[in-house]
Amino acid sequence: MNEKLSRDHVVWLPHPNKLLVIEPIDYPNPYDYHRPHRHDYFEIILIQKGEGKQYVDFTPYEMHGRQLFNVYPGQVHLMHRNTAQGLLIQFRKDLFEFIRPLQHYQLYFIDPVFNPEPQIFDRLFSMTEQMADLLAQKDFSQLSIYKAYCYLEIILISLVEMQGENIGLRYDHLTSQFLSVLSQNIYSHRKAADYCKMLNCSRNKLNQVCKAAFGKSALELIHEELLLEIRRLLLLGKMSLKEIAFALNFDSPANFSIFIKSKTGLTPSELQSLVNSSC
Repeated sequence: MNEKLSRDHVVWLPHPNKLLVIEPIDYPNPYDYHRPHRHDYFEIILIQKGEGKQYVDFTPYEMHGRQLFNVYPGQVHLMHRNTAQGLLIQFRKDLFEFIRPLQHYQLYFIDPVFNPEPQIFDRLFSMTEQMADLLAQKDFSQLSIYKAYCYLEIILISLVEMQGENIGLRYDHLTSQFLSVLSQNIYSHRKAADYCKMLNCSRNKLNQVCKAAFGKSALELIHEELLLEIRRLLLLGKMSLKEIAFALNFDSPANFSIFIKSKTGLTPSELQSLVNSSC
């Protein structure tokens, strides 16, 4: 994604000099959170009590107490807070340099919602509060920073474990890495061979792990990601159809229309109307 496109469509971390930020759900956002938006950072949402609704990449989710959500960079997000109360954990990808061996691509979950047992939620929420207390200290030592990162790592590992146990995904590192590089390179690479080269694997191997995890080939997932990015840009509403076509490296608006028609049965204008009525 080029710099202008990124700047026009991405909400940046509210505190740019910090890798990790904890905020209450009702904090005064520095952007218009009433409209669909996308972040350049990860956001873990912990709903302690109350109710609300949110959309993550066009899918609606009801919010209720003792529930968690994971939103990763690039996803289109909209939250209607209503009576929901809780905390937000916001952090940039850079932070993974300090919490190895966990990697950022392990948080690219298919399902963003988690419904842990009450005692598990309470434990994770307590850790989040302890992180917030550490980050609020005036004399924030280097050890305190790493202590906060350790709490975060436990929370993230817990999400990975819950996703694996509850959803039963047959993920491996290659699958997760593919999802990560796919989301980062969809503007410029559309062939399975390109991603095999990035991941240093054969096409047969990539298709094998994609079929095992999703029941789809690598090319089918590439096309799904491309269509998802088109839908995201249509929802954000800051580019014309022609601008979106060229930003995503289609040879012409005609080929852009052909792709959308083949995947959805709709024209670009019809898809735009459908997307804008989804949130």
